[in-house]
Amino acid sequence: MMIYKASLDKLAKFTSIGVTVLFVFIAFSLFPVLKNESYWVSVLVIVLLISTYVISLGYSPRAYQITEDTLSINRLFYNANYERRKIEKVEMLSNEQMGLAIRTFGVGGLFGYFGYFASKNQGSMLWYATQREKFVMIHLEGNKKIVLTPDDPIGFVSDLTL
Repeated sequence: MMIYKASLDKLAKFTSIGVTVLFVFIAFSLFPVLKNESYWVSVLVIVLLISTYVISLGYSPRAYQITEDTLSINRLFYNANYERRKIEKVEMLSNEQMGLAIRTFGVGGLFGYFGYFASKNQGSMLWYATQREKFVMIHLEGNKKIVLTPDDPIGFVSDLTL
């Protein structure tokens, strides 16, 4: 079993810290309003902020794990697992090869970049990324593509393709 770290890039770190500070500020500024008639609005906003934060943290990739049969994306809530036998191709992509990726449904900076993205160069893909470089694209059966960003992409690709 091999485990590859997935460190956040500077933008993801900055975004995560900024959003944390903003959410805390908003939540604390709403506490005095809890005594007014708009009590439920304040509670709803606080619950939505906490839910967004916890879901983003829980589904953010922490590391990538390769076993004999499985590729796992380690996350706090549950790991996303892919059978290695269903992997058709593994390749490292430069930023130019990736092209401008647009988030279609997912998270774009808060604890990483994960969810569905699309680019003109690569089409639709599922990201489990923590950076905007060191892209490793994995082509699965059924024309599915996932993108990972291990800290050591060369070692990762080498171990995954064994």
